[in-house]
Amino acid sequence: MNATDITQMAEDLHYLIQSDMDDRAFQIQRRLADELDRYKGKGNSYVETNIREIQELYMDEKTKREDGRVEDEEVILIKPYEASTTTSSSSTSFITDEVEHLLKHMKFIQIPSQTRLFKPPPHYQSLRSRGEQDPTFWNEMATAFLDRKHNTDTARNGYQILMFQGGPPHEPYFIAKDNKDQIIIGPSKKIVAMHVVGELEVLV
Repeated sequence: MNATDITQMAEDLHYLIQSDMDDRAFQIQRRLADELDRYKGKGNSYVETNIREIQELYMDEKTKREDGRVEDEEVILIKPYEASTTTSSSSTSFITDEVEHLLKHMKFIQIPSQTRLFKPPPHYQSLRSRGEQDPTFWNEMATAFLDRKHNTDTARNGYQILMFQGGPPHEPYFIAKDNKDQIIIGPSKKIVAMHVVGELEVLV
């Protein structure tokens, strides 16, 4: 475990708490508070700061649970998204949050060797409970992601094709929407464009 690992755990912990996932966050807090004791005193102040922050969060949450209270000013900043009469996947703020959340996980994508359907990245869980397991919902979010985050384009057979380019410069990947309204991903801008206009078939 290094400073990057501990920083990522701290960020994940903040996310869980802010998403009102109390039970899950508390279990992680408890495990981390115990586990991280053995990483103290190693001479790395950056790591020490993150460990102290995690353990303080745990103690605050533990005290509130024991007292049976939640202070008003600490009520959750972000609510988990569930299908309801007041929150739907067509909500602008909902889509914005989902898109930004998905963007954080794009760094985990493994560069595909062939063009295929764009599927949820490793470690990704949608803000809506199990949304990443719902093909319709996932396609909606992937489409919204491409619409809002495209950063390059190309032309093919008279069509202008918007794409998202990710990955390192020497090994990029490209995401686009094909002629069947499917979001696809591949290692070559030209080949992805050929799939988009139907010159090639996409792997499922």
